[in-house]
Amino acid sequence: MEILLDTANLEDIRKYNEIYDITGVTSNPTILSREKAEFFPLLLEIRNIIGDKQLHVQVTGSTCEEMLKEAEAITNKLGKDTYIKVPVNEEGIKTMKALKAQGYKITGTAIYMPQQAMLASTVGADYVAPYFNRMNNMNMDSMKAIEDIAWLFDHYQRDTKILAASFKNTNQIMDALLAGAHAVTASVDLYTQMVESPVIDAAVSAFANDWRALYGDKRIYEF
Repeated sequence: MEILLDTANLEDIRKYNEIYDITGVTSNPTILSREKAEFFPLLLEIRNIIGDKQLHVQVTGSTCEEMLKEAEAITNKLGKDTYIKVPVNEEGIKTMKALKAQGYKITGTAIYMPQQAMLASTVGADYVAPYFNRMNNMNMDSMKAIEDIAWLFDHYQRDTKILAASFKNTNQIMDALLAGAHAVTASVDLYTQMVESPVIDAAVSAFANDWRALYGDKRIYEF
């Protein structure tokens, strides 16, 4: 099970890279645009923060030729271990096939249907990224879609991993994992919500009060 940060905010990446055992960071043009920073300097700083952990960067071209050139530029700047995110349409599949033949690491993105994931896997995608909440918004059963992808990969012994994305709440993250996703990428706010809540705070406070009633302000390491 892998967790990735879906952000390009440097402060958040520094903070949560220290808190959690993250697998890496994912980005897309929308996420990058929020930071209002130069493209490669921002990504190079992310690489500096996370070290050799995964960095997923999306191409923006609409043709195979454009996407191949962008992939080359990305890896020239950020290293060949960078995962190139490619939308799973026909041009994208053609691009992924060509990239894989050259030894690139690939994430098939913008997945709304199991058949997209299946086709991306056949050309060697390392990850496929189904959009959980966006599928829900289209009245699709997101859990069933991920279950179907997981079944296909297991049945046909594919090495491609499911990297679920596009979440609006923590329940969706857990549903994706329970449905068979190997990894999830989400905003830092959602990870915080998983471990911070009034009921957790109340429990921790009660323990602290009970300790203080017996031992005052003395700490365990002071005994």
